[in-house]
Parts: sequence; structure tokens; C-alpha cells
Amino acid sequence: KYDGKQDRVVFLVKHRYSHKIVGAVGRALSSATYPKWYMYGNKDTPFKCGLHEHNEAVIVEDCASACAVSNILTGIAIMGTKLKDIQKSHLKPYKNLYICLDRDATTKAYDMAKDLRSSGFDNVIVKPLEDDLKYYNTEQVREIFYDRKTNA
Repeated sequence: KYDGKQDRVVFLVKHRYSHKIVGAVGRALSSATYPKWYMYGNKDTPFKCGLHEHNEAVIVEDCASACAVSNILTGIAIMGTKLKDIQKSHLKPYKNLYICLDRDATTKAYDMAKDLRSSGFDNVIVKPLEDDLKYYNTEQVREIFYDRKTNA
């Protein structure tokens, strides 16, 4: 979607069961527009992108990164580097969770993994990357997540 008034591309946030729109996240298309990211409506439901049958998810900072992994895994954008307690319930359907925050938030990614493990999530893996996932193509994303499995 597009918000012409604010000149933003808009990602729709849906309820995890009813799939009704509960909010949205807008990304400014111009560097002159502030703030870069704008939340419409519900701020506690993360943006998800991917097939429902995926049993693995990647926690990322923004919607573009969630979309970048969606052909391989489910991308879950928490809109920042802090996972809210209320957002944890959205992670329960997934067998494996990967955390791929931006490079400058690597320490926060490991803290988040520790917090998730202490909350009962057993399979949490931090994937530190050189660049943000939104800059990777599908084949590169596949290599990041599936080379680990074949080389394990």
C-alpha cells in the first residue's frame, strides 16, 4: 500500500488468528521525511511476512528485512531492537527462531536470545550478519539459513 499524504510505502499488520488488519507500518520514501518509520494503529503486533506453514521464523528489526526472508522462512519485524513481552506470544507457533538484527545491534540480539530461552523458547539462534537482510536476495538468504543445517 501507499500513503500519499506522508509519502510512505505501507506494510499491513494483521491479527495472527483472524488475519484482520490491526495496524500498519509506513516507511518514508524520501530521506527528508521524518520519522523514517511510522506506526499506524496497534503497536504491539509485529509485522509478519511468510507462509503460514513455515515452522521457522526470523526476528528482524524492520518490515523490509522480514519480506526479504519470506520466501524461505517467516520474517517477523519487531520494529526496533527491543522485543516486547506481548510480542513473544506471536513467536510460539515456530519451532526454530533466528535473530538477525542489524550489525550495530549484535549485543542486543544475544540479549534477546537469552531472554527468549529463559521464557521457554528452546531453539533460538543468533545469526550475526555483515549487512542487513533486506539487502540480500532469496538465494543468499537460503545460503545463510540452510548452509548451517547441511554443515551441522
